[in-house]
Amino acid sequence: MKKLRVISVDEAGFCFGVKRALQLAHKATEENLEVACLGPLIHNRQVVEDLERRGMRVFEDISQVPSGAAALVRAHGAGPAVYDEARERNIELIDATCPFVRRVQQAAARYVEDDYQVLVLGERDHPEARAIVAHAGGRATIIENAGELEELEIQDRVAVVCQTTQRMATLQELVSALLPHIGELRVANTICDATSKRQKASVQVAQQADLMLVIGGYHSANTNRLAQICRDTGTRTEHIETADELQREWFDDVEVVGITAGASTPPEAIRTVRERLCEIAAEGTGGGADRENSGGGRR
Repeated sequence: MKKLRVISVDEAGFCFGVKRALQLAHKATEENLEVACLGPLIHNRQVVEDLERRGMRVFEDISQVPSGAAALVRAHGAGPAVYDEARERNIELIDATCPFVRRVQQAAARYVEDDYQVLVLGERDHPEARAIVAHAGGRATIIENAGELEELEIQDRVAVVCQTTQRMATLQELVSALLPHIGELRVANTICDATSKRQKASVQVAQQADLMLVIGGYHSANTNRLAQICRDTGTRTEHIETADELQREWFDDVEVVGITAGASTPPEAIRTVRERLCEIAAEGTGGGADRENSGGGRR
């Protein structure tokens, strides 16, 4: 094995919304040993298990939370019915909804009030997309790509909002497909800026690498999308959750390794992957790995 050069994406790892949600979750567990979380806080198994050790219990529905308890709304948000039931049953809600997600919810509700047909560009089974629809009073349709327009009856006035972790290219394809067929189109580009920057930086790193490592939960939508974006560059890409999954044979004939991570990937997961890469490089060459950030500087 030749000496490895490792390039890391600066924007990789926890986004603002996830950091905020974790801070609220840690504070809640310190103050209340029996705080509930409405669904896994983020799509990262290691983080969820750590919170459970701290005393946080995961419930899929607020109806399962005991009256008078405390419950945390995760960064993905929740529909109005959750807030109504919390008030009725004296459940203290700790609202960790990402502010950028809340902006999408508000936009969808506003467009429905203005009598637009509202399309939510997102994953049909994702909790963020479902909560957006709930805030639109159920009068919005989740659409995953432009190809699904063929299955819908499109009205003359359409408004589009986006799940925050969508790709800009997917939004552009949807808008292009809609324009020839409608009279009025409103688009709220609610894709999170941090998501766009991470995706763009990851592409730039993948184009320089022989092998791209994408770190994050297997159930994380934004991490899976990041892995696909890197694969689309033509660079061999491996999606892993932890450093333990790295395989020595992946690095045969590899000189440059790129590293990126999803928005719900903790810093320690990225750090342990880098450390394991150094060990693999030392095993193969007797030396180590040169590490760079995506700006090109050595670290």
